[in-house]
Amino acid sequence: MPTLELETMRCEIDGPLARLRLNRPQALNAANWTWVNDLVKAVDYLQHSSETHVVIVSGEGRAFCSGLDVKELSQGHLTVEWFDMWERGVTGLERLNAITIAAVQGYCLGGGLQLAIACDLIISSNEAIYSIPAVREGVVADLGPMRLARMIGMSRAKYLCLLGHRFSPQEALDLGVVNETVPLAELEARSLAVARELLDIPFTALKQTKRQINDSFDKDIATLHTDLLKAQEDCLASPEHTSVMVAYRAEQAERQRQKAAAHGEVAP
Repeated sequence: MPTLELETMRCEIDGPLARLRLNRPQALNAANWTWVNDLVKAVDYLQHSSETHVVIVSGEGRAFCSGLDVKELSQGHLTVEWFDMWERGVTGLERLNAITIAAVQGYCLGGGLQLAIACDLIISSNEAIYSIPAVREGVVADLGPMRLARMIGMSRAKYLCLLGHRFSPQEALDLGVVNETVPLAELEARSLAVARELLDIPFTALKQTKRQINDSFDKDIATLHTDLLKAQEDCLASPEHTSVMVAYRAEQAERQRQKAAAHGEVAP
């Protein structure tokens, strides 16, 4: 699929790897009406790319995303409809079949943090700045507090969301908000390395495991059990599983030959 060029972001697809680049650097990638509409379009584009297995989400310029555009909010331009569109985009990103990696540098505030935690993995530069300060702006952080509560527990989520303080990458790591921290100069290389590692893992198993984890708070054990059987059937029938098992049998046969040779025996 060709690159999707939008006014505030760009979606690049290169085989199984896609890049979603937030591209409103003059406003620290803050989200206005155009931005949220572009997010919905970009997520829909990725959802329809069956070849995409991993997506890296990053921000151009000095920030990952500084959240909603407070100038627009102060003028009354960000209505309830805007917040609905925002959540449609974020939830769509969260529900992609592809595994998503947020590569965070600079400001990751409010909606920026909401976008990051909607991704499956977060790799943070060690100079990033985090917060979820919606209450200080007199609004609710959409479903961000719910996602944080599920991720790090209610007590920690309340501390972050009710006070809206900024916190460091190390604090984010200690809280379980991010998965890794690296120097800024290494962020791109590390994100690509994790993406490549994921691309080497059978995708059917990855997407089914992601779905299991995402559903774990919303479904009862009986339903999850039923879903598990369908997922396992899908995995066992996948060409990736077949390929892995063929390679395993070949490896075992080679080990047997080497073992037999070491003992002067003839391998069967």
